[in-house]
Amino acid sequence: MILIIDTADSEKAFLGIWEDCWLQKYEWTASRNLSADILVKLQKLFSDADKNLKKISGIIVNSGPGSFTGLRIGISVANTLAYSLDVPIVGVSKTHEVKQLLEEGLEMILRMNNFVRPITPEYGREPNISQSKKKH
Repeated sequence: MILIIDTADSEKAFLGIWEDCWLQKYEWTASRNLSADILVKLQKLFSDADKNLKKISGIIVNSGPGSFTGLRIGISVANTLAYSLDVPIVGVSKTHEVKQLLEEGLEMILRMNNFVRPITPEYGREPNISQSKKKH
């Protein structure tokens, strides 16, 4: 059973469970609450699919380019799960199509047995850091 996480888009987020077909998937409007929403959606995803999180055999995550915050949140969740469950994790970049993310990720993950190293985000550009509005 493979978990797919895509939070690269600043306007939508995706979670899905794949096991020869989609067992369950959710797409929702990403907001400033993504860090809290993703955990609630992840719990609901496994509950609705009547599956146990510990049955994950691999994780595919969109590694960018995309939203700085979205990538950090999605990849952090994916890395944490992969490390704690000792399952392989792969990052697929340069796609915003879930179908392509799944196809490329499955091809890579089938050659792995366990957690090797965390995925790092590929932002695609330098951060745009604004000046603080607080007066010193």
